[in-house]
Amino acid sequence: MNYKQLLKGGLALAMSCMMVACANDTTATNTTTSTSTGYEGAGDLTSFKLGTAGPRTGAVAVYGLAVTNAARLAVDDWNKEHGTNIEMIYEDTQANETQALNIYNKFVSDDKVTAIIGGTISSESIAIAGASSDTGVPIISPSATAAAFTDDNGSNVFRACYTDPQQAQLVADFAIDTLGVKKAAILYNMSDDYSTGLEESFKKEFEAKGGTVVISESYPADTVDFRTQLTKISGEDFDVLFVPNYYQDDFNISQQARELGITAQILGCDGWDGVLSVAGNNASVIEGAIFINQYSPDMESVQDIMASYREVYNEEINSFGINAYDATKLVLSAIEKAGSLKAEDINKEIASMEYQGILGSIKFDDNGDPIKTPIYVTIKDGQYVTYGK
Repeated sequence: MNYKQLLKGGLALAMSCMMVACANDTTATNTTTSTSTGYEGAGDLTSFKLGTAGPRTGAVAVYGLAVTNAARLAVDDWNKEHGTNIEMIYEDTQANETQALNIYNKFVSDDKVTAIIGGTISSESIAIAGASSDTGVPIISPSATAAAFTDDNGSNVFRACYTDPQQAQLVADFAIDTLGVKKAAILYNMSDDYSTGLEESFKKEFEAKGGTVVISESYPADTVDFRTQLTKISGEDFDVLFVPNYYQDDFNISQQARELGITAQILGCDGWDGVLSVAGNNASVIEGAIFINQYSPDMESVQDIMASYREVYNEEINSFGINAYDATKLVLSAIEKAGSLKAEDINKEIASMEYQGILGSIKFDDNGDPIKTPIYVTIKDGQYVTYGK
């Protein structure tokens, strides 16, 4: 039984949370205890505050800006739809856990927010969630994929995105059940927790379902020439090449694989989102690649939010932003249904509700992780297209 389950059983424990980063962050350790139920946000049901946090500056600002901007847009839309005066306070974590903890303390001590949307990257999100045992303030991250975010924290902590193990397992199931393949090769980044975790989970699930990973090759951080690993891979017999990295590496690997004559189906996870932005005139090398994602930009349900975000912020929304919009609306709906600004009441409502958002239905398992229909995206004629369309 993990710590989260013990918390939900009403036992008070103390433990340390290892900071698992999904980006290049410093690490820290937080101690969490049982979730308090006395916290209540300031204001009333028509006028209260939410907080959202993420890196709005620095190397991974693209993620934090998408989350915090979309959360603000969701609150603005809610106010227009319901005649309310809810305020969204947004802060820059700078992708730093200490800064994230300072922001958390400001949110609950000074601002008395009713709930927090965030953090954005896993390490800062784990830091915030670990600190929240003193209040039990509702926390939902649109983008913290590391398992520890929900596994090691209280019953007030939820996420709207797939976990890393979830998405890798789903891709393995898709490869065998939908594509009908039996043999896979893998090329992953040995220096990155995201990539190594996906490799491990994919391999475990693929082989559990009767497939064989014939070869799994790794490379260190900052590699740009993958030909040594790909040449070794090309000597094996396989049906799919699983490339579970971030989009720049994914593109480079795909390009070099095709140059070496590898024609196998290429599969990936949500780190592929953005690959067309670096493909330039060479998108043909990723034609037909398939990856799991939070959404596909050709989905009818996301057209309005894509247009609204573009109009307000003069840039394109990404998957984390769309998740943040849904997560914020979900929290606002939970507060409305709870009829209360008390953390305990809102957490119970979030845990039990099934929310219909722009990405479809979402509800949570006992660990605070989402139960939702996976979306697979393929590259077709240089565009992102929902697989099977």
